[in-house]
Amino acid sequence: MWYHGSEKKLDVLKRHQAWGPPGTPASESLNVIYFTPDFAFALVCGGGPEGINEVNHGEKTVRFENPEKFAPGKEVYVYVVDPSKIPDEKKILVDPWQVAVDLDEIKPDKVERHESGEITRYYTIIK
Repeated sequence: MWYHGSEKKLDVLKRHQAWGPPGTPASESLNVIYFTPDFAFALVCGGGPEGINEVNHGEKTVRFENPEKFAPGKEVYVYVVDPSKIPDEKKILVDPWQVAVDLDEIKPDKVERHESGEITRYYTIIK
């Protein structure tokens, strides 16, 4: 399964122009829908505070640019999609943790509600 984390409750996921700081690889700044095969990473993407958040997948750490804005009780939605339902020619492998999908919209198979504080079950927050 693939996951997409967001603080917004949506019926469908729509393509969106991603933004990254200077030096961000072009593959991480596409106008697509991004997914990850890693549930915990989706939770960080949806539950982290505004700003540039750095995730170290190997060490299982996350550093928030604005840690004072991290709200552990904030609602986070994790959208679950079966990748076999997406045509292969629409999938763009960004890296082992991100897949871009070049479709206008996708209806998730399932939507899970979580709290951003659950991030600490999977990652250590570095301050």
